[in-house]
Amino acid sequence: MPDDVLYTTRWNELTREPVGGHRWLSEEEAHRAFESGKGIIEVVDAAARDADGTPRPRWVIGTSANGRARVRFFTPGGSVWRNIDYDEIDGRLWRWISVTYTYPDLDNRYMQGQALQIVKEKFQPDGTGTVRHDVKTEPEVDVYTMSDVPVAGFWLDRPRFGDWAALTDPEYGLPARDVT
Repeated sequence: MPDDVLYTTRWNELTREPVGGHRWLSEEEAHRAFESGKGIIEVVDAAARDADGTPRPRWVIGTSANGRARVRFFTPGGSVWRNIDYDEIDGRLWRWISVTYTYPDLDNRYMQGQALQIVKEKFQPDGTGTVRHDVKTEPEVDVYTMSDVPVAGFWLDRPRFGDWAALTDPEYGLPARDVT
């Protein structure tokens, strides 16, 4: 099994280990489950580890039997800072819902409910969508409805097993931003 990723059927972000009753899978077992389209697997970034060998992932990909995928991205302290849900439409993946969490700092572990700000974006292939911006110190949540959003880049061909690069890009499909 490559040292930079691990596979399981269910992973716990608090313990950073498979959930009780689950185990690490061999690459062959994970490959079979992924290719069958029936197996649920989680791909855990294990490039960085604690002294005891426990992974400190930057990201974890979860695939489901219905073709959908969820990618969780983590801060250095272990907090989820972004979730991206991909829906399966006509055999391709669609960057459907993204939720970004802002915490007091990046070095400590926070639960999602401890976020100072949560931005939830949900877009459809027709270019319509909503953005929900919740600043926890503000009394109201701002919700924006949009149309004609440039979403053509939100499509992703289902990756081959082991080719996780596009899914592990937290900015995948987003239009380039002009920072000048």
